[in-house]
Amino acid sequence: MPETLLDIRNLHVGFRIFEGFLKVLNVIHLTVKAGERVGLVGETGCGKTTTVKSVLRVLPVPPAQVTDGEINYRGRNVLAMGKRQMQALRRHELTAIFQDPLQSLNPVFTIGTQLRDIVKDSAIGQGKRLSRRAVEARCIEALRETGMPDPERIMTNYPVQLSGGMRQRVCIAEALSTTAQLLLADEPTTNLDVTIQDQILRKLDELVEEKNTSVLMITHSLGVVMDLTQRLYIMYAGTMVEEGKTEELFASPLHPYSQGLMKSVPKLTGEGVSDGIPGRIPNYLDPPAGCRFHPRCEHAMPICQTEKPPLFNVKNGRQVACFLYRS
Repeated sequence: MPETLLDIRNLHVGFRIFEGFLKVLNVIHLTVKAGERVGLVGETGCGKTTTVKSVLRVLPVPPAQVTDGEINYRGRNVLAMGKRQMQALRRHELTAIFQDPLQSLNPVFTIGTQLRDIVKDSAIGQGKRLSRRAVEARCIEALRETGMPDPERIMTNYPVQLSGGMRQRVCIAEALSTTAQLLLADEPTTNLDVTIQDQILRKLDELVEEKNTSVLMITHSLGVVMDLTQRLYIMYAGTMVEEGKTEELFASPLHPYSQGLMKSVPKLTGEGVSDGIPGRIPNYLDPPAGCRFHPRCEHAMPICQTEKPPLFNVKNGRQVACFLYRS
């Protein structure tokens, strides 16, 4: 059985603001095994990025606060790590690609300077010292692997001199030039046009396949996870509502929110546009008791208003947080 790399259990995260305490993540469970590609899907504001930043421990504290739960990487509790342990984990075992490459790249250093530092630091983490020539060759190779034209010239450029697609390729090159076994990809192509988006996702898919890197792909695009992931989690308003194999979940979503989400995807067969899911996402300052989706659910029962549904095990290892599936 593959080793479990990431294991999030019962995670609760909130934010202290002037108006009160935002209860954002509420009982998050998630696992990623070695060599596995996992998707995390949900509408904007559901807590996907907060989940990733909690794993990396980069949420600003305050206002962020982890009120309960564990985040384990290879059996080690990330939340209990000291500063040096956490820095070593980020440098050598976890890597990430974020939505906006301009926030990930330092504008005052060239691409070459930033990429060289990452390659050298990754080698040091393995107990190696690379020569200047070896570092330079690895940087150029990493850029070339992403399909970047003229990587030698790109090494001399500053981020502002590159297009959005090229900057994102640089971020992918940085992430995959390390020895990290788990890649956290948080909406890595959100700000790109669809043509460049497709090119980058295909290249990312090829590279993680070659390196056998585990991936947690965070996105609101169902098309992306359908093509790139093997297993899928669906999140609503800071809670996990369904988990299962990607192909099975697309074929027959079980949770009422998952069903509404799938129906909302535009069809190319002329079937018309879905009416969508009625209502709005809850206010995190005062979220509804019980199931957070019950105010918008046409199948809501009295118990949904008072009790939070656990993840019920259903067919083929699927898990659904809905009282419709309690045995």
